Amino acid sequence: MNRIVALFIVFLLLVACVPTPDEEAVLNRTDGALEQAITEPPVTPYVYEAPARWEETYTVRKREIRFEADVEVPTAEQFPVETVKQYRIAGGDVVSFLEKLCPGDWDIRENELSREELTEDLKHAANMYLGEDDDTGEPVYGPNEEEMQRIQKQIEQAPLEDSYIPLSTVLQFPVTNTPVKNSRGETWYLSAQSKETRSSVRLARHRDSSVQTEQAVMQVGSAPYRPDGLKNVKISREDAIRVCEETLSALGFAGFRAADAEKAIEAQSYSLAELSEGYLVHAVFALEGTVPCCYAQASSQNFIQTGDNPDATFAPPWQQEFLELYVTEEGVQQIWWSQPKEHVLVANENVKLMPFEAFRQSFQKLIEFGTGDYADSPLIVKRLVLTTAIAQIPNQGDEAFLIPAWAIFLTTEDDQAAHIAPHVLLINAIDGSTIRVQ
Repeated sequence: MNRIVALFIVFLLLVACVPTPDEEAVLNRTDGALEQAITEPPVTPYVYEAPARWEETYTVRKREIRFEADVEVPTAEQFPVETVKQYRIAGGDVVSFLEKLCPGDWDIRENELSREELTEDLKHAANMYLGEDDDTGEPVYGPNEEEMQRIQKQIEQAPLEDSYIPLSTVLQFPVTNTPVKNSRGETWYLSAQSKETRSSVRLARHRDSSVQTEQAVMQVGSAPYRPDGLKNVKISREDAIRVCEETLSALGFAGFRAADAEKAIEAQSYSLAELSEGYLVHAVFALEGTVPCCYAQASSQNFIQTGDNPDATFAPPWQQEFLELYVTEEGVQQIWWSQPKEHVLVANENVKLMPFEAFRQSFQKLIEFGTGDYADSPLIVKRLVLTTAIAQIPNQGDEAFLIPAWAIFLTTEDDQAAHIAPHVLLINAIDGSTIRVQ
């Protein structure tokens, strides 16, 4: 651990108080308990014991609580902790990322828009959303004359042929939906940003397209709307995951593993014309002894008040690093690398996790104290995963701990019926404290 963090932890150890068991699952720790556990000598290898499934039903203040969850714990004897830093992507990282995906030079287009793209925009402007009918409230579509005139002028000024130059010589942030061409002659659309706390690289085969999961398009009012789910996926889930793993290997993303795969659809953002159906696969970094689990895009739970002090984290919560791939029978159609982290060192090779029974009791107390005092749709715990999460170090903004943590996915009967994705609650598997999710 670097000298600043080490000195700070020594200070925390001198002033830390031993928490009472009743506080474990309710408050974010600011007393140094996590740091103390991490700086203890590594324990001898052990197998973490937990049931395969948790099934239980009871009522808290007129609200039914149902546990219908598999408990996902890997077979492991080591539970390490690492320190990480936020990583700001540089231009060389983007070039390297692309060259690993497809070896050889990549070129970027000089002209902002091509005549072909502008022609597509002109067609869209000829049938744009103009508002709602005053009498019926129905959406009204028609030509936007002003927009069509503007695009027509752009077409007249656009070059007859596109021109490309080497990407490595001109890359500047931010890059937004800009065509790049690889050594195979394939055109992709590149977006990239580089900020202190938010960096990402995204590649897509189609301009102005978006990918929605099957669960999302089954929701009433979604666009596109598929109430019966996606029926035209031609690739298997296993093959999609295999493509993800091959991509991870090509990129050299050591420690990353596929976490989930869900049917998805790609459509044009403005016309909603369907382009393809496939699988959306997420890969995340997972410490040894933990299950890969992508919680980055799940919202923090709003069914339980954890009692957290927002100031206790001393900084906004860090987001999870992930790689998202949209895969069809034709291969990867979109790839997104977001929130990269720099792995500094192993802070402890094997920490002692709180026993599952202690975690179970603490979590039940959290539900009992945090569930609102009103009747509502039954609260359902759908999944418990011993995974990897980021726990911040108080007063130390540049480094954080990567620790074993419980990801708890919660929903309600109403949300399930409306196809709304579960919410997530993170609990530190070492000391039982809650971890804020942005």
